[in-house]
Amino acid sequence: MNESEAQEKLIELWLEKASEALASAELELNEGHTNFAVNRLYYACFYAVTALLLRDGKQFARHSAVKSEFGRTYIKPGRVDVKWNKFYQKLFDDRQEGDYIPTAIFEASDVSTSLQQVREFIDLIRGLIDAG
Repeated sequence: MNESEAQEKLIELWLEKASEALASAELELNEGHTNFAVNRLYYACFYAVTALLLRDGKQFARHSAVKSEFGRTYIKPGRVDVKWNKFYQKLFDDRQEGDYIPTAIFEASDVSTSLQQVREFIDLIRGLIDAG
């Protein structure tokens, strides 16, 4: 396997992780575990953006670096609507709250709406990856 094939395989694996996290979020939501669903929704986006940036030859160790590079490379030049950056940031903030504040509670209807938006976001990212 050459370097290009290895990179394609890694991108595919990150996208699979995004799909698995999305499926996990749906299961958690169906069980009434909204905080865990929010966590999985954030990670679905994070994995998808990681795949996109890897397609560009970029890898980062920190969540903040992934978010920053996504903004710099895709939002600022208008390649992706700014609403998706705001959505991604909100999921990050919600995930932080749900993971680290034991009294945090998310409404199932809000999480359900976010789940649909994450599906759209991942489809958008897949389209960008496919477009090369």
